[in-house]
Amino acid sequence: MAYVRRAIMADVAQLSHKIRKADRDEIKASDNVAPSEALLAPFHYKEAITFSVIGTDEEHVIAMFGSVPSPEKGYGVAWLLSSEELFNYKKEFIKQCPKWVKELGEPYTYIYNFVDVRNMKTIKWLKYLGFQQIETVNNYGYEKRPFILIAKEM
Repeated sequence: MAYVRRAIMADVAQLSHKIRKADRDEIKASDNVAPSEALLAPFHYKEAITFSVIGTDEEHVIAMFGSVPSPEKGYGVAWLLSSEELFNYKKEFIKQCPKWVKELGEPYTYIYNFVDVRNMKTIKWLKYLGFQQIETVNNYGYEKRPFILIAKEM
């Protein structure tokens, strides 16, 4: 059974090499950075809330998620990057998600992010959690690809 705990920087090394392809593609398209750089970024924010999902002793870290403050007052940026191993715990994870979204969004009025339109699993999951599609930005990020702005009022 997987469990969630506060993330530590060492978790980045365990997860970064096995990030699922859709997440790697999204990171490259938006910011053109390596998974390790994207996973380390929240540790640079004093107000960041960052968790790791731990699988079996063999799987180790299977996902990391959290929120960081946005430049806009009252807004936080919610994020999740995972390995395919997270889907071994899909029912359990989805059942616990509302609790974690509430905790991530607690300091904010809204939480949001931009999601690559190709990342359909993520879009479906966020909509299930009550996020609303605000708009499609056709030339977003480094690769100028279509991304969806998705947000949730807390």
